[in-house]
Amino acid sequence: MTPLRQLRAIGQAQCPSRARNDVVLPRNLPHCLNRQSGSVVQRTEVLEISSNRHDARRVAAAAAVEAPVAAAPERPPEPKVPIEGVVCLPVTKNIKCLRGVCNERLKYEVEYSLKKGTSENSYLLKGVGGKFTVLLDVPFKAFAEDFMSALSREIDPKDLTHVIITHVGPNRIPTLKLLLEAALAGRTAAKPLKIVMSNPAQAALEKGLADMLTPDCPIEWVKVKGSGEARIPITEAYSLTAMLTPTPRWPDAMCVVDPLSKVVFTSKLFSSHVAPGLLNTKAGSSAFDVGGWDAYGDHWRYFFDCMLAPMAPQALSALDKLPATATPRASLDTPSQFINAVLTSWGAMVADITRGSKAAAKASWQPQVASLFAYALAPQHGPVVRTSLSRLVREYRKWTEEQVAALSRSNVVVMYASAYGNTAALAQAISRGLTKGGVGVSTVNLELTPLAEVVDNIKDADGFTIGSPTLGGHMPTPVQLALGSILRESNARELPCGVFGSFGWSGEAVDEMEAKLKDGGYGFAFKPIKVKFKPTATDLSVCEQSGRDLAVQVKRRLKSREKGSASSMAAVAASSAQLAMGRVVGSLCVVTSRDEEAVSAMLASWVSQASFDPPGITIAVKKDRGMETMLQPGNAFAVSMVPESKEKPIMKAMTRPFEPGADRLANLAHKDSEVSGCPVIEGANAVLDCTVVSRMEAGDHWVVYGRVAAGKLNSEELTAVHHRKVGNHY
Repeated sequence: MTPLRQLRAIGQAQCPSRARNDVVLPRNLPHCLNRQSGSVVQRTEVLEISSNRHDARRVAAAAAVEAPVAAAPERPPEPKVPIEGVVCLPVTKNIKCLRGVCNERLKYEVEYSLKKGTSENSYLLKGVGGKFTVLLDVPFKAFAEDFMSALSREIDPKDLTHVIITHVGPNRIPTLKLLLEAALAGRTAAKPLKIVMSNPAQAALEKGLADMLTPDCPIEWVKVKGSGEARIPITEAYSLTAMLTPTPRWPDAMCVVDPLSKVVFTSKLFSSHVAPGLLNTKAGSSAFDVGGWDAYGDHWRYFFDCMLAPMAPQALSALDKLPATATPRASLDTPSQFINAVLTSWGAMVADITRGSKAAAKASWQPQVASLFAYALAPQHGPVVRTSLSRLVREYRKWTEEQVAALSRSNVVVMYASAYGNTAALAQAISRGLTKGGVGVSTVNLELTPLAEVVDNIKDADGFTIGSPTLGGHMPTPVQLALGSILRESNARELPCGVFGSFGWSGEAVDEMEAKLKDGGYGFAFKPIKVKFKPTATDLSVCEQSGRDLAVQVKRRLKSREKGSASSMAAVAASSAQLAMGRVVGSLCVVTSRDEEAVSAMLASWVSQASFDPPGITIAVKKDRGMETMLQPGNAFAVSMVPESKEKPIMKAMTRPFEPGADRLANLAHKDSEVSGCPVIEGANAVLDCTVVSRMEAGDHWVVYGRVAAGKLNSEELTAVHHRKVGNHY
């Protein structure tokens, strides 16, 4: 199956045409509520969509979550994260945002690398009696106590009727426990607290809350199933709409629409890791995206590139499921279609009123309205999107379709299983390096994906990498099965590959994967990556560089296969332009930057002065460069100009091949700048310390504008100039 056909198959399986809503009342399952005796209070209610297609992916996901393969080692105590607290901000008259703010890097995962803090959003919605009785999501555990204090200032937790979970991870369970302790106090079987979530989320919650789920615990599970839209009844006349939007990283994810306020709660979609108050004071006091695209555009793009680009087919499926956002749906492209839809909805409401049922009229009108417009997007992280709503949705679709197109040209499969999220973080960083390298990425969570689908992915791959935690001194069962399938695929031996993983004490799983692949005759694009417990900034940098190296090998292999396919006339035309561009010259410099203990350096000649006042320069950085991640707005960097007398030794030291994580300045005398803290070359004739102000996307490069904070002239010797013969490479 070709990559494009595979993408279409996945899209059809995950995004079938809309089916009618069908609420399946409580079944005779374990822990169902016995209304007569009241003996057991935990009940399961299923919100299900009628569909003729069996969703094998979610069945496998549920089975995998419910049947862990081995016990993982205990994690070491985590350092306390300094947070700024939790504030309550109005969104609409019926919705409030409880925003937890952290101005520092919350976690060492690739999506936090911009180091602009983050925000954790939960939402309160009005329900029974016009009071705030519905809570949507709980924050990261570092915010737990402040969150409960802020929530208690707004409502009595015992008044909550519904808790809706759009995504849950182990780091949110402690917050949920505090919430349940307060919300369930004094609650009886007659009024259980309804917890609404997807099937994988329920499995995770039952495991994480096992010590609280006693037979008399007044909780009613309301499970959302299916691939269309499901109604979540809040009151007799008011319902929310839920849509499952699973991805390999977030298999439990779902989005929720409030038809009354026209707010779409998008979970991880449209998120950004930024503390709004760091951008400007007005942003810190508003729930919305104050400053618009100029303030948040880079942050939305970076989150997408890190988290969603490697799972583009699933992201596209999720976008297709969501209601339109400030523009008509795809099925309402023309004005006449849109007007007819409004008139149809209006006619249905009038008919219900004529029959004397205002409640039914309101209930029938709300889903129709939700399918036409959205007032705002309310994600788990970052601002509530209103000012930039239309542009963000357009850009998201554009970015996603670009990644899907990349998959049709090249496909690297990133497979992994993860016990505590650490191996998943490594997989995400490797995927980031791959997408920066210009290849398509298929992310496969081995705990949730049927083995047959894993085999299909490998058959259609141009390269692969596989990651595993070490549990009981070995690979977990899903990884063993996947590795066995890979070894049985004879054609896979031609593919460049890599292995990675995290561990608590020993890390045998990575060694086992490496040994089996090496014995099978497989070639590695990078050295095995083994990380003890949580990855550091250096570990993430190594993963990104490893992903880039794998991308280079994949592209080289594809290029050799396609060699000679271009027409000679096109080659002549391109050659003429490239020869002319080769006469553009630039100063030879060494650019360095630092991210805590991680240091990166590169040789650059596309450096130019950009402004007099304030003094500024621009540097063009190729998107697949490992250093590109460090050159984000607000980050410091240094530029060491290369004198003519030292051109050859510095060129030789900086242009040799480097392994991921290697010290690129090992063969050059250097010291840390007192201004920027970045390394500077001791033999440089001049040095500049700069801060990144902005970036502009320019084809396969980023043009980085930096403001000069300080400079030093070390000698009067002229700077070396880099001459080229052709403009299609450095």
